Amino acid sequence: MPMQKEEQMSSDNTSAQTRRSFVESVKGKAKEWVGAITGKNSLTAEGQLEQRQGKERRAASRVAAEADAETAQARAQAREAELEGATERQQTRGQAAEAKAEVREQQIAARRAADQAVHQDAARRQTGVEAAVQHEAERAKAEERAEIRSASAEYGEAIDDYNDAVDDAVRTEAQADRLRSRVEGTDPAP
Repeated sequence: MPMQKEEQMSSDNTSAQTRRSFVESVKGKAKEWVGAITGKNSLTAEGQLEQRQGKERRAASRVAAEADAETAQARAQAREAELEGATERQQTRGQAAEAKAEVREQQIAARRAADQAVHQDAARRQTGVEAAVQHEAERAKAEERAEIRSASAEYGEAIDDYNDAVDDAVRTEAQADRLRSRVEGTDPAP
């Protein structure tokens, strides 16, 4: 608002200067005619001087009006640039906020992915441990079966040895009985 008042005052001042210069030119022309008609050269010279001063004031008023117009245009451009700057700052703030939100979302997604990877890794480790335990249990069962087969084979061999020993004992006893019977003379024939 203060700038508009300044522009208005400057415009009023320029208008007043233009009116004053026009009045001086008219007064100067009138003095020049009166001086020419009356033969008073000093009045004619004074009229011409006032006309020149009026022209110079009009020229100065034109220059001032042009300067005022340029100033007004520059101020308008400055206001427009200020508005554009404010709009751009607002857009930049909005873009920065969007970028910040996107970065936050990416961080959250990265954390979730890391958490998920940790859980998957823990599950894989657990599965690995379970597989190792199961493998060890199967190995132990296989070893136990092998030991049972070995013990069973040894037991079978022991039974066979026992049966062989019993058969040998029976044969040896039968032979002893025959020998005894022979010695005693009752041997039925060998």
